[in-house]
Amino acid sequence: MNSLNREVGFRDVSTNEQKTLSKVSLENDSRKDIIYDTQCQLINALCLEEGFSVYRLTEFDRIRILMEIYQANYMKSDITYKCKACGTENVYKLDFQKIIDRFDKFDLSDRIFTTEDSNYTYKFTLNYPLVRNVSNFYRDYMKKYRNVGEAERQVLDNLGNIEYVNLFVKGVELIDKKDPDDRLSADLTLMTYAEVEKFIDQFPQNVIFSEGGGVMNYITKEFIERLNGVFQYEKCAHCGAESDEGIGSLVDFF
Repeated sequence: MNSLNREVGFRDVSTNEQKTLSKVSLENDSRKDIIYDTQCQLINALCLEEGFSVYRLTEFDRIRILMEIYQANYMKSDITYKCKACGTENVYKLDFQKIIDRFDKFDLSDRIFTTEDSNYTYKFTLNYPLVRNVSNFYRDYMKKYRNVGEAERQVLDNLGNIEYVNLFVKGVELIDKKDPDDRLSADLTLMTYAEVEKFIDQFPQNVIFSEGGGVMNYITKEFIERLNGVFQYEKCAHCGAESDEGIGSLVDFF
């Protein structure tokens, strides 16, 4: 377990637990918060260590544990994706062991991203978020879905993807370029998600998003796309075109 730097034991998944997980996923397709917490509760129930809570681990650990559980219990093992070139539906069979081996090669140390404008230098400390913070994010996010139409729902999906990226910011240091000793630091791991969102919204847009730069672009490339990259790029069985953007995301898979 990467967050704990030691091994943790888990028992097998019972047939009833598999059925419950499948039922919850099918009946709550648009409720990411319910599916996410159901998975977390399953992980906690399977763990053989007293007092264990997946909510104290990182999202990286949660996904890796799920991969191990799915492999050990012969659960879902394929992804369906549509070829952009010819429209054919392809089925990609997962090799869980290869995916787990790729996870083991990840560098999980904090990343530092630095950018600046005319007045300040912005130093961001980044890493995978804690599971409890992701869970709270989904709960807050789903509240925005209540009583909205389809057009508004699509807008919220786009906003949700942006807001999800905020979770990867652990800390920020703001340095005055005229007086480098004048610094403001903030530990975002101690904030609620709403506080994190409000805090990051204060920064200039070119610091958060900019063409070819910005901290959110960096997070997307170095964390989210790298994580999704454990799914190998595949060629369409019909026309041979390669899936240039991969074949899906780990979040969608689970």
